[in-house]
Amino acid sequence: MDKVDIDTLVESYKDIATSTIGHLTEVGYLPDIKALFPCTHTIVGKVITATLNSDNTEVINQALIQAQPNDILCIDAQVLGIKACWGALRTCAAIYEKLAGVIVIGQATDSRQIQQLGFPVFAQGISAVTTFKSHQTQGVLASDIYYLFGSQSTLIRSGDIAIMDEDGVFVLPLDLAQQLLPDCQTKHQKDETKFQLFFEAYQNDQLDALFKR
Repeated sequence: MDKVDIDTLVESYKDIATSTIGHLTEVGYLPDIKALFPCTHTIVGKVITATLNSDNTEVINQALIQAQPNDILCIDAQVLGIKACWGALRTCAAIYEKLAGVIVIGQATDSRQIQQLGFPVFAQGISAVTTFKSHQTQGVLASDIYYLFGSQSTLIRSGDIAIMDEDGVFVLPLDLAQQLLPDCQTKHQKDETKFQLFFEAYQNDQLDALFKR
């Protein structure tokens, strides 16, 4: 799939809620990853991955440099436990590099400052304990990430597409994203039409008239 197709796919999914995708598949869903603060629209981008193998977080800096505008950085920080590898200053760097968002499979910190910046950060949780400069085993850029949650295992690769909003996160391979798109668009349109009809009647105290149709 060439760059133009990827760009079209990304733009198309910006109109789709994650709950719409969730009606059609569980594949690619990251159950424990949530937005650090309310997310008012769907965020979509091509994924670039980075895996930490220790407290050494230099690979995150490498990923920020390698990322293209509108990419979404996905960091596998499962090895860190309660330690956060992402905070306010790295968020500033992501804004400068024009990323669309960040997924941390692990903890983030500086939640108040990140909310002030308004940059989309999705993580498993928030921690006051953070990493520090380390010369331990280096991480891996553009690595395959195996996200484990209970019995579910999700493979995340650089080049996948992430779709994220306040309800959660999906990371889909390009071929699956393309395959699901028509059904997602159809369901989105049907659900939105039904909701708007109800909402208009509700606002105008006309629910009885609506349900007598």
